[in-house]
Amino acid sequence: MRLIGSIFVSCMLAGTGWAATINVPGDHPTIQDAVDAAVAGDEVVVAPGNWTGSGDSVIDLLGKSITVRSSNGPGTTIIDGQGARRGVSFSGGETADTVLKGFTITNGLGTGSFFEGGGILCAANTSPTIVDCTVTGNLAWRGSGMMIRGSASITGCQITGNNTHDNTSPNSYGGGIYCLGEAVITNCDISDNGSYWGAGVTLQDCDAQLVDCTISGNSAVQGGAVYVRNQSPVISGCSLHGNNAEYGGATYLFTDSSPSFLDCSIHSNTASGFAGAVAAYLHGAAIFDNCSISSNSSAGIGGGFWIYGSSANMEITNCAITSNACIGTGGAFYSDLGLITMTGTLVCDNTLDQLDGPWTDGGGNDITEFCVVGACCDGLDCSLLTQVECDAIAGSTWLGDGSICDDCLSIQEGACCLVEGLRAGACVIADPVSCEDLDGDWQGADTDCTACIPPPQSGACCLIGGCIQLWQDECLAIGGNWLGDNTGCDTCPEPGACCLSTGCLQSWEQDCIAAGGDWYVGGVCDDCPPPPEPGTCCLGCELCLVMSIDDCDGAGGQWLGVGGDCADCPPPCIGDTNGDEVVDILDLMNVIGYWGPCP
Repeated sequence: MRLIGSIFVSCMLAGTGWAATINVPGDHPTIQDAVDAAVAGDEVVVAPGNWTGSGDSVIDLLGKSITVRSSNGPGTTIIDGQGARRGVSFSGGETADTVLKGFTITNGLGTGSFFEGGGILCAANTSPTIVDCTVTGNLAWRGSGMMIRGSASITGCQITGNNTHDNTSPNSYGGGIYCLGEAVITNCDISDNGSYWGAGVTLQDCDAQLVDCTISGNSAVQGGAVYVRNQSPVISGCSLHGNNAEYGGATYLFTDSSPSFLDCSIHSNTASGFAGAVAAYLHGAAIFDNCSISSNSSAGIGGGFWIYGSSANMEITNCAITSNACIGTGGAFYSDLGLITMTGTLVCDNTLDQLDGPWTDGGGNDITEFCVVGACCDGLDCSLLTQVECDAIAGSTWLGDGSICDDCLSIQEGACCLVEGLRAGACVIADPVSCEDLDGDWQGADTDCTACIPPPQSGACCLIGGCIQLWQDECLAIGGNWLGDNTGCDTCPEPGACCLSTGCLQSWEQDCIAAGGDWYVGGVCDDCPPPPEPGTCCLGCELCLVMSIDDCDGAGGQWLGVGGDCADCPPPCIGDTNGDEVVDILDLMNVIGYWGPCP
């Protein structure tokens, strides 16, 4: 049994490489030293602290497929450029397998001929993964927070408070992010950045994607939140609010730009010149679909849109353009050439002169001087909104013209979870106010108590080379030992050397014993005794195999030693029908038992 288990484990593990975990400062004094030492698949884990460097960048990932992550998140682990160098560079062909996670990157200074990428630079031939990072207080002419020339994936990051050397100079682009590549930016907060063009994000010559991002409080001369020039990026599910610029408080579309704004909220932006929300000059076939453009203001013309010198038709479909204002004309939009088609859109309560200039009516539009409002019930919250604005809030219910928020209680009932952590066993169906009185957690209208069942939790996934927090299925898929919901990595068992007859592997005690090995806690394979040399084993019935003396004895064979010859095995004993090496009455009875004609 031991022989078979050993052979199985050895075959299963043949050719498997084990990634290393490199600790900073435990194994190397600086992050760059650890990156220099790492090879593909390794993980560099950085302890809390303020980490600095030398040269052009605090860290250069050097094209390596490795993960560099903090052990305790961005709040305590800081990459500090000291106002003398860039924070992080991806400059050597990094792929999605190069991961940066959980750092604050600050005081970076953009370098190179264009002084770009104060916090992070992704070169043209790179596509790294950047997760859960805070990029703040960095300085450059282009991409003060991030300069992306490649295809980076950026998720869950805070890009805030980054500025160019001179936010009023036409030489400055993208205070938060300047993208010339095919980046995908998801669930990020891009706020309080400054530059001349696109203070939050500049998208130039690229088909990037902004998904479920909040872009707020940014200040520019052109395009407070987003500046788009050329190409066809997609901005989906984003909120652009509280931004300001001289032209295009929220966004400026220029020179054949054909972006798609899908399911976006563009509200409360201001322009000191024109276009409180959207300025479009010489633009291409831009699309605004299912968007809310509301409460934006301009000191000139175009409270919502200012559309001038268009080179292609703009499509505005299923949108709400409401409560925008300007001092000049075109409260909802101003258009000079009329290359704009509006379909299924609500236009109301915009001042002055809601629609100024020619446009094409695609049908289904509702254009009124004043908006029809009613109670919009959203859990414990209620606002007086138009139906279109209310429908844009997931899970909300509009009660109709003239309704008030007190009416919400009559239609709102759903699951009220009463006990945190074991909520499915303590749930009632109630309105939101009654649920609040019970100190419950209301799950929304028309939900049932299945909504109170907590989702699966992550736990410690113990690997030979370290530990990460994963869900059970993900842990088992990579060969880890999952310890259960909400467990910590400090509970992982200590690995050791598992000595097998066929060799050695690093393992845990229970797995080693199951494989028939001898386990040494905390040991390495050099601690294992050399495996016994195989020799010739005579097993009878003219069967001869090569195996160790222990395995031969266990099989009841005769071991002839290392270098033995199967020709030296005893000849078979004629008449020994039962193989006990004795010819006696038992062999005769065995023959009689099979007496009769052969089949």
